Amino acid sequence: CICQPGFTGANCRDNIDECASNPCQNGAICRDRVNEYSCFCVPGFQGYNCEIDINECASRPCKNNGTCLNEMDHYLCKCVPGYTGMNCDAEIDECDSDPCQNGALCNDHVGFYTCTCAPGYQGTHCEVDINECVSQPCQHNGTCHDLINSYRCDCSDTGFEGDHCELDILECASEPCLNSATCVEGIKNYSCACWPGYTGQHCEEDVDECATEPCHNGGVCFERSNQAYYGTRPDFPSNFSYSQAAGFLCWCQPGFAGVECAVNINECEEGPCKNGAVCEDGIADYTCHCVPSQDGIIWGGKNCSVKLTGCQTHDCQNEALCIPTYQAESHGHLCQCQPGFYDATCSTPTTFSFASRGYLLIELPVNNQSRRDVAGDQLASVSLRFRTTLPSAMLFYRGHEAEYLFLELFDGILHAGLKREDAGYTLTTLEGLRVDDGQWHKVEVVLHSTVQLKLWHDSCDAGVCLQSSPLPQGAALIPHAFLNMYVGGAEDPMANNTRSQQGFVGCLEDFQVDAEAVLPMDLPVGESSPVKLGCDRTEWCLSQPCFHGGLCVDLWATFRCDCSRPYGGPACSYEHPAATFGLENSTSFASFSLSDSLGPNFNISFFIRSRKPNGLLLQIGNETDPCLTIYLKNGKLKIEMVSTDTVTFPENLVDGRRHLVALSFQGGIVGAHRSDTYLELGQLLARPLLAGYEVYIGGHPNPDSADLWGGYFKGCLQDIQLNSHQIQFFQVENYSLPQELNRTQNGNLVNGCISDNTCKSEPCQNGGRCIVTWNDFHCSCPANFTGKFCEERVWCESDPCPEATTCIDVLAGYVCLANATFNSYAAVEFTTNTSVTRTLSSLHIDFRTRDEDAVLLRAVEEVDSLQIGIKNSSLLIDIRSGNSIEGVSFLSQKSVTDGAWHTISVSMEEPSALSSRWLVRLDGSVNMTLQGNAGNLDFLKNNALIVLAENFTGCLGQVKIGGIYLPFTAHLSYPQPEQFQQSSRRTIQLGCTGADVCASSPCLNAGTCEDLFNSFSCACSAGWGGLLCESNIDDCQSSPCVHGDCVDEVADFQCECFRGFIGKKCDINVDDCVRHQCLNGATCVDGVYGYSCKCPPQYSGPRCDYLVLALPFLWPSCAANFTCLNGGKCISESWGANCTCKPGFTGRNCQININKCDPNPCQNGGTCQDSENKYECLCSASYTGERCDINQPLWAHLSNSSVVGAVGAAGAALLLAVVAVTAIAMKRRRATQGTYSPSRQEKDGARVEMWNVIKMPPTERLI
Repeated sequence: CICQPGFTGANCRDNIDECASNPCQNGAICRDRVNEYSCFCVPGFQGYNCEIDINECASRPCKNNGTCLNEMDHYLCKCVPGYTGMNCDAEIDECDSDPCQNGALCNDHVGFYTCTCAPGYQGTHCEVDINECVSQPCQHNGTCHDLINSYRCDCSDTGFEGDHCELDILECASEPCLNSATCVEGIKNYSCACWPGYTGQHCEEDVDECATEPCHNGGVCFERSNQAYYGTRPDFPSNFSYSQAAGFLCWCQPGFAGVECAVNINECEEGPCKNGAVCEDGIADYTCHCVPSQDGIIWGGKNCSVKLTGCQTHDCQNEALCIPTYQAESHGHLCQCQPGFYDATCSTPTTFSFASRGYLLIELPVNNQSRRDVAGDQLASVSLRFRTTLPSAMLFYRGHEAEYLFLELFDGILHAGLKREDAGYTLTTLEGLRVDDGQWHKVEVVLHSTVQLKLWHDSCDAGVCLQSSPLPQGAALIPHAFLNMYVGGAEDPMANNTRSQQGFVGCLEDFQVDAEAVLPMDLPVGESSPVKLGCDRTEWCLSQPCFHGGLCVDLWATFRCDCSRPYGGPACSYEHPAATFGLENSTSFASFSLSDSLGPNFNISFFIRSRKPNGLLLQIGNETDPCLTIYLKNGKLKIEMVSTDTVTFPENLVDGRRHLVALSFQGGIVGAHRSDTYLELGQLLARPLLAGYEVYIGGHPNPDSADLWGGYFKGCLQDIQLNSHQIQFFQVENYSLPQELNRTQNGNLVNGCISDNTCKSEPCQNGGRCIVTWNDFHCSCPANFTGKFCEERVWCESDPCPEATTCIDVLAGYVCLANATFNSYAAVEFTTNTSVTRTLSSLHIDFRTRDEDAVLLRAVEEVDSLQIGIKNSSLLIDIRSGNSIEGVSFLSQKSVTDGAWHTISVSMEEPSALSSRWLVRLDGSVNMTLQGNAGNLDFLKNNALIVLAENFTGCLGQVKIGGIYLPFTAHLSYPQPEQFQQSSRRTIQLGCTGADVCASSPCLNAGTCEDLFNSFSCACSAGWGGLLCESNIDDCQSSPCVHGDCVDEVADFQCECFRGFIGKKCDINVDDCVRHQCLNGATCVDGVYGYSCKCPPQYSGPRCDYLVLALPFLWPSCAANFTCLNGGKCISESWGANCTCKPGFTGRNCQININKCDPNPCQNGGTCQDSENKYECLCSASYTGERCDINQPLWAHLSNSSVVGAVGAAGAALLLAVVAVTAIAMKRRRATQGTYSPSRQEKDGARVEMWNVIKMPPTERLI
């Protein structure tokens, strides 16, 4: 069946439901029909499917600018403030809620309201009570109470009254201040401004200025405030005034003046002293120091006006100095004695001597003791002069064994010792000053608060050496024991308290004890006394009595010779005889027996002279076993105790010279003494040397025993000593030495040190003359021969070489050497002759060149090759020889083409090896090992061609292969068998000559031209630089002037210092305090070009010249009426306010601007403008910089004519425009340059700064 529209099914009976798809929208109801549907819409929608929303706002129902909101089936109006209702047609009254407070009037408006407040209120709703106290109407800390639309001031406890507490309550109405002081009103109080001289709250206290005793030198103090002095004393006015009541007056004693009598009146000002005398001011007096006149007149008297005649006739003896005197208008004289004399006329001698050791005992009188007790601080003193040559001796000893004071010499140094029973021991020493030289010396020992030891000596300040030691505690008066005075020594119990412990031998004079002279005429003199009058002195050592370098020791009464070995005897005239062993190769030895045991610790010393390196020197032992053996082995001295242990003497002893060997054996340790040094050689087994042991010297009776130690000794032995035992080889007639050893055997010894006749075999050749030198010979050869036997000919002696060459002697011949100059087109060739036998394992070349690529030397023989060349200015070495495949190559890091001489040396590390590493040494540097291996250069012996200076321009010096020279001289016939000979026949230019580059004197300003081979360099004089010394070095480049402007000079500079600085570099701040004007004891504080005064209390002002009275209210304070200008900082001091000024300002209030343009720092005509803490330099057109010191021409960069010519007319016009703009810019730039100003805005305002940060508008850029 084909169904009609709207039906379906097999029989078309089913009606299709068109509402099944829910076509109706917005909640509409769908009704099905045949082949269609219909929608029933809810209110507010329309359309076939109810899809259209009906707009209820289309009719604009909302009034008064209300906003209509379309809703489903209705609308809503959103009203603006102030309106309400369905359609916003009703106005709202905002005042209905009564929002305004405190009686304010509400004013309704559309959408809002306002409140008109009653007086005294404010705020949106008039809710705030206005606080009339905010303006602080109450003065002087009065309390403000806020009221409605008003206020009230509470002035209680402020000291003020009135509506605003503005009226000061007058506390001074009761006149509380005394002594005419001024009452100063304060707040709630008052203060009294006292007159100077009064103090206290009410100025009731008179300051006692005399309490501190200000008047010096016995002056009497009078207070100015004492009214009783006015009208009664001459220094006070008739009427008293409080303005003058401060301070005091001093009445000075005669001779003094000044406010405080501190000035000693100079009585010398009137010149009372006559005849050139020097006046010395005293207290109310003067003293004239007279000087002799040129004509010999001596003046005296109070004013040096009296001619002294006391010495015209006098009785001074023994060359004493007469000193004229004038006392009580009477002429007289005094005698000043020379050393060694005493009394008023210097007629009594004081010199005595000790010819032998002894002493004198002097008992001092008791009355001296009593006088010393009264004398004061000096307890004891002893002074004397002495001379001696003994290093150790007692000069005096005062006291007994328990209490004493002594003076002695110990090792030539003075020592003073003090010992008290109630105190400790004190030793005083003058270290480093020896006085045992036989000259006179004055010395003094003084005992008071310290122990003083004085020595008059030229090496000390003022000629007196002083050493002090504290006095032991408890020392008071001189003990009674000090009355015993020993001179020149002391008895044994007392002598043991000294270090020298022996008497004095020498001379004494001017001996004084406690200022009392000890005179020789009062001393016992005779045969039994050690004392002799006078001083007989024999200079024993002047005649040089000691021979052979012996040292003469003066013992005053005799002398001693300290002999150096091998000499002895009283005058060192005896030489211990030497013994020659093995003369003419004979067999010699000596043997002795020890008479005494030496023990395990002993010394052995002897002189030895030998040229034989081996041999037995000395052996000590019993019949079966040697205990000590000393022998030579390979030229060294060996010491052996047992066969397993040996020590060696380090010095070579077989050089034919005499050597002293001194050995010590202490506990098995063997040491050697050489000069003043000790050297420990080692340790051996300690074995004692016993009496009866045999001593064998130089050999052994059994030749086989001698062979064990190198055979018999050949040479000389002398002065053999075992401890103090002297070994004598030969009998000495009329002379004996103590403790000699008994000689038992002597075989073939020769007295003296005799040489073999070494010339009997006639060893000298070629006419040489043989001269015997001990066990050796010397050949005096003819001029053309040399060598030990004159076997070597000296070829160069006959001057065989041509001019301009140097002759060098070589093995069996000579060679003529010279430097040579080569050009690039010429080379020279060498080959060996057939007689070269040595191994060629080294090479040496001297050269100088500026070629960057050249061949210095090359050689090729089949597979072996050698090349020394220059590659890219570096030295090239390439060696390929022997059985090595890799070869050796080297390329230097530094350039060798600087025209200077260079030296290259290469050599095999192991010359005897078939192949080894090679060493290179360039210009004296350390040897450097090259990489690789190569054999020697023996392939050059096979007639290989050696080419030098190929493509080379420069000079060659010495060239050696294997030590054999390659000479550049013309073909000469040399005698030596080993040679390198030129194979080419070209002529070589000898000498090293390049172009005369210095002939034109290219170096300027006194520079020195240095020829560097076809080039030169200039060594400039001080202050100049550049290749030709054409540039003056700017010595100001390093800114050496610290506070000043630098002016360059030749090799120097000058600093123009800013004010306040001096010195070469302006680095010294001038001490402006040198001539300061700070007063009243103020401290000057130096500044830069000025100073400030740091005032003491009670003073103020720039110079501290204002006295600060006790009136603090009169001085300004920082909180009141004192102002610091120009940014100064106010600081409150005890005396008032002060200003600390910023840099650039000064003055009490910082009101003075320091002129930094004085002097003018601007250079090249610049104008200086001074401003705050800086200055500005306005420069001329050609200069710029902070001080107009930089030359900057304006048109320098526009002067290139080629550029101007290349542009057309349009380009020229554009150029003029650029010039105009540049000129304006430069003008503006100069206005801002040349200044120390920290900000450029200070000069030109904001526009200059803005140019640096924004792009200019077109209109402004065209101005």
